[in-house]
Amino acid sequence: MLLRLGSGGPAVRHCQHQLRMLGFYHGKIDGIFGPLTKAAVISFQKCHGLVPDGIIGPVTAAALHQAASGMGMGMGMAMGDMGMALRRGSRGHMVMMLQQSLQMHGYYHGAVDGIFGPMTEAAVISFQSHHGLVPDGNVGPRTAAALMAA
Repeated sequence: MLLRLGSGGPAVRHCQHQLRMLGFYHGKIDGIFGPLTKAAVISFQKCHGLVPDGIIGPVTAAALHQAASGMGMGMGMAMGDMGMALRRGSRGHMVMMLQQSLQMHGYYHGAVDGIFGPMTEAAVISFQSHHGLVPDGNVGPRTAAALMAA
């Protein structure tokens, strides 16, 4: 499989979704490999030590799949299986994954910086309110599960 500028279809849509989930793509998920998708692929490739050619070949596709799978699994394991909660003042990789997920669903519009501040809290409360959860601004197993299912 080679996806490049001008490619289209479900495979491109899937890659756009993965790139968005990882915080590299901010355009419309439309299945069209245009300039925004190419720029996102190049950014992803640079970040992961790959040849930044803007083409999704077997190596980039595998790295993209692994990164996207790892993010979803990490969030689910840490917050769902282990009962961990994120709240205002939390910091780190899990907060970055939360911010990316909230951003992907249109609730968070700030920087993905790993700092659970007022903007992240407001996005969590908005998400919780729209999904029938207690809008307390804390991300425990129920909110994490709802984010992963959304």
